[in-house]
Amino acid sequence: MSLDNEHSEFARLIAQHQKAVQSYILANVPRWGDADEIWQETSVRLWLEFDKFQRGSNFSAWAIRVAHFEILTWRKKVGRSRLIFGSEFLECLEGEQDQFTSKQSQDRIKALDQCLENSTDKQRELLSRFYEPNRQVGQIAEAMKCSRDAVYKSVQRIRKMLRKCIERRLQNTELTP
Repeated sequence: MSLDNEHSEFARLIAQHQKAVQSYILANVPRWGDADEIWQETSVRLWLEFDKFQRGSNFSAWAIRVAHFEILTWRKKVGRSRLIFGSEFLECLEGEQDQFTSKQSQDRIKALDQCLENSTDKQRELLSRFYEPNRQVGQIAEAMKCSRDAVYKSVQRIRKMLRKCIERRLQNTELTP
């Protein structure tokens, strides 16, 4: 396989499975900033070891396994932090790993994407700002010229709207053969 084809295949696979891998990382790491750092390290490791990936096998499962080892490496670096989960808890989570690559999770992510597409630009902008790592609600309120409470209430309304939209979409897909 030529290097250009390998680059293209890797880019396609990483884009296709990024959400599943990031979901796994976020489920195992308490802070967004740390999860982002682990995602970056995982992406580098995936590229460096892409020649070991068996073409035609489950890329998502392979990438999540690589992420798992990157999480373990990260935990060793920050092992004294009180925010780190115990090994028993992590072993329990390990058994739940399949949920992140399951069809149901993929359907929920697809429904969320569709619901976000149907939301307004203003709603998407607020959510983007609200979930941006290291962004304070006070900063958002100041930029939007409103109170912190107004920001929280707006985000709560958007979440509720998205939750209902996702439930409707999932219910409609279950009814469709």
